[in-house]
Amino acid sequence: MTVDAILEAAQQLLIRDGFEATSTTRIAEAAGVSVGSLYEYFTSKEALVAKLIKRHCDNLLDTYARAFKEVEGKGIASLVDAWIDTSVDAYAKDLALHRVLLDQMGRVSKTQHLRRVSLAIADLLETALRQCGEPIPRPDLRLAAFVIESSGEALLHRAILYGDDLLNDELLREWKLMTRLYLASADSSPTQT
Repeated sequence: MTVDAILEAAQQLLIRDGFEATSTTRIAEAAGVSVGSLYEYFTSKEALVAKLIKRHCDNLLDTYARAFKEVEGKGIASLVDAWIDTSVDAYAKDLALHRVLLDQMGRVSKTQHLRRVSLAIADLLETALRQCGEPIPRPDLRLAAFVIESSGEALLHRAILYGDDLLNDELLREWKLMTRLYLASADSSPTQT
């Protein structure tokens, strides 16, 4: 299909040459279509990148849903492992592309789309927390899911953007520890010293 060929060509050029050096003319040429054909589907390079981001987000939601279903009833530790391992695996498959997409996300993707995806992931996490098979002492699981999603997204995105050496086993251990300790803690009030 023409759209798939265009998106695949865009991915390859973005990975190889970066956003600034990639043009719609070069994308069309690499996809084997005319520039006019490309513009039938995408109004700009930014629209193409926005579609790649949307496709990534949709795939991510499906992947999380499957991963959480697999660990249903298996406890907090299994859920945390599934959450973090799935997050890292989804990005690590094509780190160079995700670095470009993350770098352009604020410029090309609509804020409401990113908000919708983050909240959808938090909803999946909330459901998974309720079905993990262990009591979770957090007073508000909806808020806990939002905190886990937001902190995890920030941590993962920064690790990807700031350098390859940050996305490693040590970071994953620390992220998992942080998430497990947060979920195991019943007290949500600040400690007085």
